[in-house]
Amino acid sequence: MSSTSLSYLKTNPQIIFFTDFDGTITLEDSNDFMTDNLGYGYTKRRQGNIDVLENKISFRDSFRDMLDSIKTPFNECLDQLRKNMRLDPYFAQFYYWAKDNNVPIVVLSSGMVPVIKTLLETLLGHPLDDHLTIVANEVESRDGQDINSPGGWQIKYHDDR
Repeated sequence: MSSTSLSYLKTNPQIIFFTDFDGTITLEDSNDFMTDNLGYGYTKRRQGNIDVLENKISFRDSFRDMLDSIKTPFNECLDQLRKNMRLDPYFAQFYYWAKDNNVPIVVLSSGMVPVIKTLLETLLGHPLDDHLTIVANEVESRDGQDINSPGGWQIKYHDDR
């Protein structure tokens, strides 16, 4: 489930578990994987990270630049991620425990909802249950193109709505 509403409060939980996604629920960062393998590569991505740390560029601008380097159609990006990303070995157990114990999971991520949802459903092997909410960025068409065409997609920042 992806939403910015407070739907995870509907069961009156005693606690709510907030987590990042990339490198926390998964073993590797999906955006780094796409950039390194489908975009401008590891070296330029790492330089962008250094530039952010040295305040030469904002994280937001560096992240957009990184994702804009990926010209692969979005559906093909998802295919590559499905084949290459792995879940933390204990996350599935935690996911089901949280469901059974009324502990909503809220994934807060700078990543993109369709990527996170696709990977979780693929790696867990079923559609997501209502106890998991994703708060992240979206994907949108670039200049009216089909997102599944080369260069046809871009990130849509959550807070730009």
